[in-house]
Amino acid sequence: MSEAPFSLAAPGYVPPAPPLAERVGWLGLLGAFRRNTLEAFPRACLDAPAVPIPLPGGGRMVLLSTPAGARQVLLTGTEDFVRLPAGRRVIGPIAGRGLVLADGEAWRHQRKVLAPAFTPRTLPMMLRFVARSAEESCRRLEAGLGAPADLRSEMQRVALDIATTSMFSLETGALGAEIRALVSGYLDRLGKPTVADFLLPPGWPTPSSPRRALFRRRWLRLVRAVLEARRQQDAGGAPRDLFDLLIEAHGDAPGGLLPDEVGTLIVAGHETTASTLFWACTLLAREPGLQDALAGEAAGLDLSETGVAGALPSLRLAKAVAQETLRLYPPVYVIARRAARASVVEGAEIPAGSIVMIPTWVLHRNPRWWDRPEAFEPARFLDRPEPDRFVYLPFGAGPRICIGAQLALAEATLVLARLARDFRLSLDDDRPILPVATTTVRPDHVPRFHLARRAG
Repeated sequence: MSEAPFSLAAPGYVPPAPPLAERVGWLGLLGAFRRNTLEAFPRACLDAPAVPIPLPGGGRMVLLSTPAGARQVLLTGTEDFVRLPAGRRVIGPIAGRGLVLADGEAWRHQRKVLAPAFTPRTLPMMLRFVARSAEESCRRLEAGLGAPADLRSEMQRVALDIATTSMFSLETGALGAEIRALVSGYLDRLGKPTVADFLLPPGWPTPSSPRRALFRRRWLRLVRAVLEARRQQDAGGAPRDLFDLLIEAHGDAPGGLLPDEVGTLIVAGHETTASTLFWACTLLAREPGLQDALAGEAAGLDLSETGVAGALPSLRLAKAVAQETLRLYPPVYVIARRAARASVVEGAEIPAGSIVMIPTWVLHRNPRWWDRPEAFEPARFLDRPEPDRFVYLPFGAGPRICIGAQLALAEATLVLARLARDFRLSLDDDRPILPVATTTVRPDHVPRFHLARRAG
C-alpha cells in the first residue's frame, strides 16, 4: 500500500458544500427538506454521539453520528430498528415490493434469490459488459469533441447500459432514454422526502401521494415494456442471467414480484454508479495532474472485454478515486430507521417510535474520523489503513448492505480509468456545483465539460 502511483504535492481540492446548520428544530427541518436536506444536519453531529430533535405531537428524531451508534442500529440491533414508513412512501413508487423495501422472511428469500448473481465468481463475466459500455461511451464522447459535453447525462446512460446488459442481457435502445428521463425526473422532484413523509402514520396520504401514484403507473408500464423486450429474445435453456434467476424464483404471473424486482435493480444498478461517476468527473476536472496519473496507470492495461477482469486489480488509483468520491458524495446520504422498542444507543434514550437517522454525509466528513475531511484526497485510500467499516458507509452496512456494492465499485473504477486514458476533462466555467440531497445526492445544476483527446 505504500507504493502509491502518484503523490499530491499540495492539499487536495475542496469542493463546495452547504454548511451544517447551527441549530435545527422541526421548523428548520421543514425548510431544509424543501430546499436541500443536507442543510438539516446540525453541527452538533460532529461532536455529540446523539442529537435529539423534538417533533410535533411529542415524537422525536435522533441523529446518531458515531461508528458505535451506526454499528448498533445496522448490525447488532436490527430487530430494534426497522425500516421507516417514509422510505416506502418515497421509494415505493419505484421499488414496490422489491428487495430494497422487503422485510422479514420476504427479504431473506429475495436476497437469497439474487445473491448468486453478485458473488465474486460472477464479477469477471459482468466486467465484460462494463468494458463494452465504457467503449461505447468513449465513442459517443469522441464524436462530440469540440462541443460542451453533458457528462451527467452520459454517465447516466453508460451506467444504465451496464445495468441492463450485465444483469438482463438486454440493450434498452429507445427505452433507455425514457427510463433515464422518468427516473431522473422522479428523483429530482417527487423523490425528495418531505416532513409529511416522516410524520404522518403509515397508510395516510401525503400531499405528494397522488403524483407518486401517477408516476408508479407510468413506471410499471415502462418496466413491463422492458420485460417484454427481454422475453422476446429468450433462447430458453439453462439460466444465463439475473432475469432467468428471477423467473425461476418468482414466476412471471401478473401482479407478481418480477416487475418490482427488475425495476428496483435497474434503478439501484445505475443510479449509484451514475452519481459516483458524475461527481468524480467534477472533482477530476479540478485536478489535471491527478487525471494524468490516472491515464498513466491505465495506459499499459488491457481494458477490452477480454482483458478487463485481469486489469482491474492494477487500477489502484482509479479505485481510490471512486472510493474518495463515494466518501464525499455518498449516494445514500442518510440511513433512517424507526425504533421498534425503547433502546439506549451511545448513552442516549431512544423511545419506541422514534425516528433514528445515521447521517452518512456527516459521518464521512467528520474530522474526528478523517484528516482534512472536506478535501478530495484519493491517497487516503492508498497509503493508510482501511477506515472503520462503520465510519465509511457508502453502501450501508450490516445484513442490508447493498448487494451490488462490489460490482458498483468495479464499474466506477473501470469507467473512470477508461475516461482518463482517452480524454482530459475540464469544466466550462467556474460556477460552483453544489450537492442537493433528494433521494440521492445530485447537483444543483448540470455543468458542461470540455473534453480533449489524449495523444496516442
